[in-house]
Amino acid sequence: MPRITPTLVALLVLALASCGDDDGGPDSQPRGPIETLVFSHTAGFRHASIENAVEFFAGLDESEEIVVTLSEDPTLFNDADLEGFDVVVFANTTGNVLDEAQQEALQRFIRSGKGYVGAHSAADTEHQWPWYGQLVGAYFISHPLLPVEVEVTTEDQEHRSTAHLPANFLFTDEIYNFDRNPRRDHSILLTIDEAGFTFPNIPNTPSMGDDHPIAWFKEFEGGRSFYTNLGHRPVTWEDPAFQQHLLEGIRWAAEPNSFNRIVLTRNPRNPMEIAVAGDGRVFFIERTGELRVWMPSSGQVIDSLVLDVDTTSENGLLGLTLDPDFDRNGRLYLYHSSPISNPPDTGPPGTNILSTFVVRADSTVDPSTRNDVLEVPSERECCHEGGSLAFAPDGTLFLSVGDNTNPFPATGFAPLDERPGRERENSQRTAQNPFDLRGSILRINPDGSIPAGNMFPADGSEGRPEIYTMGNRNPFRIAVDPSTGRLFWGEVGPDALTDGERGPRGYDEINFADAPGNYGWPYCIGPNLAYNQYDFDTEEVGEPYSCEGFTAAALSYDYTTVSELALGDAFDAELGFSGRTAIAGTFYNPPANARAQLPTSFHGKLLMTEWTRDIIASVDIDAAGAVLSTKRLLPWEVFRRPIDLATGPDGALYVLEYGTAFFGNNPDAQLTRIEHSGSGDLSPVARTSASAVAGTAPLTVAFSSAGSRAPGGNITSFEWDLDGDGSVDSREENPSFAFDENGLFTATLTVTGSSGRRSFPSAIDIVVGNTPPTVEIVSPRDEITVDLDAFVELRGRATDDQDSDIPCEQLIWDVRIGHNAHAHPLLTRSGCDTQFRAFLGSHDEQGTLFFAVELSYTDLGGPGGEPSLVGSDSVRINVRR
Repeated sequence: MPRITPTLVALLVLALASCGDDDGGPDSQPRGPIETLVFSHTAGFRHASIENAVEFFAGLDESEEIVVTLSEDPTLFNDADLEGFDVVVFANTTGNVLDEAQQEALQRFIRSGKGYVGAHSAADTEHQWPWYGQLVGAYFISHPLLPVEVEVTTEDQEHRSTAHLPANFLFTDEIYNFDRNPRRDHSILLTIDEAGFTFPNIPNTPSMGDDHPIAWFKEFEGGRSFYTNLGHRPVTWEDPAFQQHLLEGIRWAAEPNSFNRIVLTRNPRNPMEIAVAGDGRVFFIERTGELRVWMPSSGQVIDSLVLDVDTTSENGLLGLTLDPDFDRNGRLYLYHSSPISNPPDTGPPGTNILSTFVVRADSTVDPSTRNDVLEVPSERECCHEGGSLAFAPDGTLFLSVGDNTNPFPATGFAPLDERPGRERENSQRTAQNPFDLRGSILRINPDGSIPAGNMFPADGSEGRPEIYTMGNRNPFRIAVDPSTGRLFWGEVGPDALTDGERGPRGYDEINFADAPGNYGWPYCIGPNLAYNQYDFDTEEVGEPYSCEGFTAAALSYDYTTVSELALGDAFDAELGFSGRTAIAGTFYNPPANARAQLPTSFHGKLLMTEWTRDIIASVDIDAAGAVLSTKRLLPWEVFRRPIDLATGPDGALYVLEYGTAFFGNNPDAQLTRIEHSGSGDLSPVARTSASAVAGTAPLTVAFSSAGSRAPGGNITSFEWDLDGDGSVDSREENPSFAFDENGLFTATLTVTGSSGRRSFPSAIDIVVGNTPPTVEIVSPRDEITVDLDAFVELRGRATDDQDSDIPCEQLIWDVRIGHNAHAHPLLTRSGCDTQFRAFLGSHDEQGTLFFAVELSYTDLGGPGGEPSLVGSDSVRINVRR
């Protein structure tokens, strides 16, 4: 194991001088000298190494282009003095060093796009100031009694502050334990192996464990933050490797932010899948049947098509993709659950249909162009319908279909119940049945005909010829490499928390296929771990199933094991238990020289989401199928259950976010856009809010542009079109407007930054002439606990100023089985009074199970034809087991 020496540093710098990335790599250089305030005031323990830090900074050569002001005077923290600096370095500060006014000045400094660098005991500073805790990333709580030699892992060898360091090396310093693991919302640079902790901690607290970061960075509130734990010992400040680590951290912090996340619309309510057209229009679907389009020219979302769908259990409008020649022919594909009118005497009662439609020039769909391509049976009971769509570069179309099996009676293991009458609890009937389309990923030509190269012959003699892969449980979202045609999918696994007599714990998977294959469900899971045969009557456990001939997952992970640092585990010290849901979002292969493309470290890789953990990460899988790396994208951003991803024509990443609540109609569901520029050339961002979005005329609305910003500069103009007529009504920052007539009005804001670049319009709908209904669940009360298998009586009511009499059958109950941090749609009921049975099967008792119940009413609209509005109420019902 090497120790860092000056000679080694010099050789590494020469070797790495030309291998930078546009995301903080060694080639990224700010313009001009970096004005840096090095602040080393202490209000607690004073490190002897402060003098060494001062000597180091005072002796910097002019060629470093870092101009340093050394000070221990907190009165410099005011707007006038801070304005001249690019970066503030907290060098071994301790205690509460700033008063309230000085704290506010530092906040404004960071929010103006400037940088912060913390060295060592900067993390032992301002413990009573929560904002500073967010800025530095974590607070010191203890350290080994004496400095220790530890093995350091350079986790990020692309960042400019660590590109000169070996992959692993030995270093001696005082290593901190922190009050939280910063990995959840920072990019980690260095970690250590605690095997070097040979002394007890002072104070006596537990160490951090296997994942112990000591250096990290993030973009934060418009500025940048970089922290390194190193710097306790005087000799550390004389170490060339540490010096370069810190100076490059300062250079990184001085650069403009390179990422921009833009909320395009908060109109989604039950979003499922997304597709981006060549002209920048973003199509997305709602499970409740709506095809919607975000228009980049206006910021508006239009309803392109509304399909009548069955939303029982996990059914609805499930899949969307655009024809490869969409820009010319306007054709798109939808996978939807047909309402049940005349159920058959035998077999599954429902049908899910793959249909094509043609989009008109105004972005609406002509319903008469519908052409049904393929039908798939559906039990219309819980769970696993799948429905994701993606084209391969050869023009064939993939469709994922879940095993359509109730998993709950299997208590988190494989559903293999072969008893008569329990067919819907036996995944063998679908996922391992070559004559059933379910539990498979299908591959067809766009017209529904069968291409060569599928699993079974085209004549159907050995199985359904549409099947490309089988042995799938819940391949909820798929993606395709547009260059090679490799198919990727996220396989959502069962819920067992630990291994048991019946077989392995539950795993989620990332899989790929270059050719047809059987992926083993429900006999095997993850890295081909076998379930045991099981008699559901006698509860006797038999021999394990054979996994021979099945394809193992490329990547698999359970609830508790951190198999990939980028994905973490399901237990967060701050957020509690989350879960697992692997989603294959998009294979990121942006057009060459695309303006908004992500850093090259994400190119040519699958971008997945961990839906329950709010994570987006790249997965790099080589030609042989080995996972080479995983890497978080923007860990400092708070995503809200990212359910699908898409690559835009300019390289931007579009993120469809489901929202955080257990119910549909989440108010924080949204469509966002992530763009990147190594030079900081990012779009301004317009944000709109309104004091009222519905009411009767005359209606005066106060509009706000709070949250609007121009990365790397200032907003120079505000342009409000308040009544939707296409003309500018106000150039004020926060105008008011009186709506004297009834109707639907779309107010939009466009801002211009000092760079001259204009934002996408931010739109908000104002309904005048109608008010939303008031909906109340009368009983049961929220957080009530009921007995397992008990009948739960539901009673609710709704009132509406425009609707005089509301028929009870117009009140809709949505009942879902809540499991840990997510919920499965279970059933819908209508009426003022109804009931359901609190039946969970005998599900995994280690999970948190409950029922999420929502009551909603959609009014009839205003008297003059103004749009309908929805009111809702919800409760959580816990189950006593």
